[in-house]
Amino acid sequence: MSKYFNVDVVPDCIAGDISENNGTADISAGDVLFNWTAVDVPKGSSMLRSIAAYVNGEDGAIANSTSDIELVFAKSIDGVAPSNLGAINGVQSACGELRSHFVGFARLEGTAATGTLSKLAFGVGYMNSSTNPTGFGLPLVIDLEPASGTNVGYDTLYVAAFQITARNYGTGVLLDQAGDADYDASADLQNSYIVDGIDATKIFSVGDQVYVSDLDTPIPGVLTKVEPLLLTFSEVNGTVDISNNDELLNANPFRLKLGFEK
Repeated sequence: MSKYFNVDVVPDCIAGDISENNGTADISAGDVLFNWTAVDVPKGSSMLRSIAAYVNGEDGAIANSTSDIELVFAKSIDGVAPSNLGAINGVQSACGELRSHFVGFARLEGTAATGTLSKLAFGVGYMNSSTNPTGFGLPLVIDLEPASGTNVGYDTLYVAAFQITARNYGTGVLLDQAGDADYDASADLQNSYIVDGIDATKIFSVGDQVYVSDLDTPIPGVLTKVEPLLLTFSEVNGTVDISNNDELLNANPFRLKLGFEK
């Protein structure tokens, strides 16, 4: 009897460089949306049956966000992970080295009624499955390097993505207070920040990592509480200065669920 399981993939779409993803510039067609993200999959051959994705809309709205996205899957070879495909949100530069690591691909279609929700208010929902006539790339047999996982009984699958149609990953969520790293430590405000602009709950979730639009260093920690006008972090911020009206960027606007049959 077949068994089914899901694997969550939450990639970092900034990874320390906001020059190509600063909230104002579009990610160009063909650019790397996120680089290799490693996830553990129960060891042995399995079949990838479905892919569900939730992608933040620009500034908390769908706008023109229904663009196609291509996913690439790879494995390690002799313990060596696939080489980076290029700078995140930049031009592909190392795809030639992918050949020996390549496992397969899938395409998430941005057209309503062919795999994309058309009425999701604050983002885009994609669905690709082996029973969907537009399920490009599925089903896909996954056979990875044995014992390559971080835990016993698991193998490692690498997932990366390319942007097919240019779009923006800005948030419209702005700091609404002074935000220096040493701001009012006596009042214990260093791990909570007042925001305005777009309702933060449309953009951020607990566990997300947050950057400032002009800094390559993330605000320390991850989000532990998200309210419309307040963001709370897991760590005290003693290192990153933020100015009033700085846009706060989400490093994790893209969340995937991979559905496997084994």
